Amino acid sequence: MYNYILLSLLLLSFQQNFKESKYKSNRNNQTLFVIERNKNNNIIYYDANLTSAEKINKDTPIDVYYIHFATDGKRAELSLIERKLAYGYSFEMTNNNTFQITLKAYKDRKISLFQDKNHKVYAKIKINGIDAYLKKLYVFAKPNLYTSVLYIEIYGEDIKTKSLLYEKIVNN
Repeated sequence: MYNYILLSLLLLSFQQNFKESKYKSNRNNQTLFVIERNKNNNIIYYDANLTSAEKINKDTPIDVYYIHFATDGKRAELSLIERKLAYGYSFEMTNNNTFQITLKAYKDRKISLFQDKNHKVYAKIKINGIDAYLKKLYVFAKPNLYTSVLYIEIYGEDIKTKSLLYEKIVNN
């Protein structure tokens, strides 16, 4: 019973804290998921980068950036080191307008990026073995040593039932 209550509170907190970006570089872009960290209140956004024809951009399928909620609330680009080592991604096109995404800092789970007939883009991942739409990753690192991750929490929505899913992965 305690675990159910804790999970419910975590998922409710996720729903209330998921902030849709107001600072997109392209008004057609769609926020896929975010990364929050214990380091500060800045949030890293992963938006589907769409062309003017509302298709996923084949050269750069995801637009990744910060919103500096800890200071001025404005958009900021990732540094070269952040793109290469921490919050960047690699991708390959698996078929027409479908991509397999690998996050630089979390290569253990692949993310499928695809678009439906209404041009809505989704980031699909496994959460507890269930196909889900990824909504948020929360990274908890050792304070004063933010390169040492203690655990990652994954939040998403079950593709079939639309129920909220949660998984915590502890770094041993």
